[in-house]
Amino acid sequence: MAHIAIAVEDINKAKDFFELISGNQASDPHFVESQKVNTSFVSLGETNFELLEPVGDDTPISNFLSNRGGGIHHICVETENFDELVTTIRSSGVRTLGEPFIGAKGRRVIFFHPKDTYNVLVELEEREE
Repeated sequence: MAHIAIAVEDINKAKDFFELISGNQASDPHFVESQKVNTSFVSLGETNFELLEPVGDDTPISNFLSNRGGGIHHICVETENFDELVTTIRSSGVRTLGEPFIGAKGRRVIFFHPKDTYNVLVELEEREE
């Protein structure tokens, strides 16, 4: 997958969160004139997140945000430092949906509240050792 596009109200705030879960630096926002949108990419393995912030009130992304509040369904991110990252994310004010539990792959997982993660339901999964 090349990237997962995520509509956001504030690209700089969104960058902070996606840099935290990916461990990578996001690109500086870039204005795309044809779409009236600021974009920023942050890589996660072989995939990139593309953050989309509307510039103006009558654009495809501003309409998406008005109708849906932004986001996609959920994404899953693997991590080797599960406990440490859960603690760091929680300490930044992001709420979890319950406590860690064993997911479909037999690994610990936890979900973060989409209202705190730019309307994206984020699942964190412990990577196999």
